[in-house]
Amino acid sequence: MTPASNKSHQEKVWMQHYKELVSFQKRTGREYPSASDPNTKLYHWCKNQRRFHNKGLMPKERKDLLDGINFRWNTLNYTFDKRLDQLIGFKKKHGTLHVSQVKYAKDSEYHRLSRWVNEIRRMYNENRLSMNRIKELDRIGFIWNMEDERFANNLLKLKRFYKVNGHFDVPQTGRNKKLGEWVAQVRCRGLSKKHYVDALNEIGFEWLGKKKRVQKAKTTMHSIDLKNRIRKGRIKAKRELKKVL
Repeated sequence: MTPASNKSHQEKVWMQHYKELVSFQKRTGREYPSASDPNTKLYHWCKNQRRFHNKGLMPKERKDLLDGINFRWNTLNYTFDKRLDQLIGFKKKHGTLHVSQVKYAKDSEYHRLSRWVNEIRRMYNENRLSMNRIKELDRIGFIWNMEDERFANNLLKLKRFYKVNGHFDVPQTGRNKKLGEWVAQVRCRGLSKKHYVDALNEIGFEWLGKKKRVQKAKTTMHSIDLKNRIRKGRIKAKRELKKVL
């Protein structure tokens, strides 16, 4: 094969992959394939195009064609921006940043978003996240600690329960079983962080359960009644003493 024919063959192969990518975008609505897609050859071809581009080896004609279909040359920045926008949208819709893998396992986008959130936390703990990205996430109230996330999620559920029922005595049965168990645990053991306590106080949380509140009320009433009896007894004793004198 002569150099000219070899170059022509390479151009044909390149155009074939390019057309496959265009077809992939139209079929899936995604901009590029992932490593988990069936067509791994197309995924690796896309990786090679980025590598050639970053090394300055990409011919202008090819770059123009790829730019024409919004080919992403930096997938890391693109993925971060895409997931960040998705997370903001999730918060607007659900009122929380708690993206549960279990709850949304059937929804591939929320499942991917949940995995991304976990990966972001891992990168943060390993000091592999840039300050700019940390600031972007802080700006939307991103929760870096899993314990904080669980508390925020339970607090949101408790607010919703109170809005519907007008009290904080969540039953430990039925659809609110887990929330009821958490409330019972909070009342029994307390909370590990002051800002957790402050957050519950802000919504008027009752730290005593219904039974204990009733018991406390009875004890208080009994104490008041006893004091009144003693006071009346003293007044009566004073009156009798005056009669004698």
